Formats: sequence, C-alpha cells, structure tokens
Amino acid sequence: MEGYNQQYLKWKAGNQSGYDWVDCLNFILIANAEVSDGILAPEEMNKIREISEITFAHWVGDGMPYSSDEPDKKLKIAHDWYFSIIDNNPEDQINAKVQEQLLKVVRFIKSQEWFNETFASSIISWLVEVASADGSVVANEKGSINSLAQFFGVEKPF
Repeated sequence: MEGYNQQYLKWKAGNQSGYDWVDCLNFILIANAEVSDGILAPEEMNKIREISEITFAHWVGDGMPYSSDEPDKKLKIAHDWYFSIIDNNPEDQINAKVQEQLLKVVRFIKSQEWFNETFASSIISWLVEVASADGSVVANEKGSINSLAQFFGVEKPF
C-alpha cells in the first residue's frame, strides 16, 4: 500500500510493539496538562484530541484515508499509558514516576532523526494551546513548558 506510513500499517494490523512517536507526543500533551495542575480538564482533552487528529493524519501518510475512530484509538494508547502510571504507583511516588517517564519520552522524541526546530516549536505551541484551553495557565504549566522549550533548544513562550 503505497502512500501509507509503515508504522501506521503495523499499528492498524495490531503488530505494533511498544510506543511510537505519535504515542509519545500524545503522552507529552496529556502529562503536561494533567501533572502541572492535577486536572485534565475537558477543554484540555478536547484540544489534545484536536492536535492528536492533526498529527495522526500526518503519521498515516499525507492525504491517505483512515477510519474516523482511529485518531481516538491512538490517543487512548497514550491516555491509558499515562493513567497506568497514576493507578500503579503509590500516591507519594506518582509525580516522580510521571516525571521519570516524561523525561524518557521527550528524550526519545528529541533523538528521532527527523526531529528539528520546527517540530520542537510545534510541540511547545501545542502545549501552550492545551494549557490555555481551560482559561488559565498556571505557574506550574508555564514552568513545565518553558523547561521543555529549553530542553528542545527553542524559544520559551513564558
């Protein structure tokens, strides 16, 4: 099937092992929204869903068709991954475990051969959009986004 991304075809066939960059990006969006203020507001989740659909469409293959429920299925992978950390760790260890996983994920994203300043800036912009979706950007969200921007080597938004 020419035009389709091979990772997408493997995922669609149920042959994917581990997480890919789409899962990792979704994890970053969810984790940053939830951990910074302890709430994953419906407005934040709607914005994450919107961003996820955009990235999913690119991941599938430019202009290639896909089922309308697939972006949400893909987003659910990251959602379940994130909340498994919350559900499977003692309360006093959750923040440390989330931060540990988040650090692994952002290092993975940054290590991709295609990763560049444009994509890094896009991630930061998306994080700002998600943080703003519920009407206020708290200090923890600003700090987290600025730290990630610094790690990626792009301009801090706050």
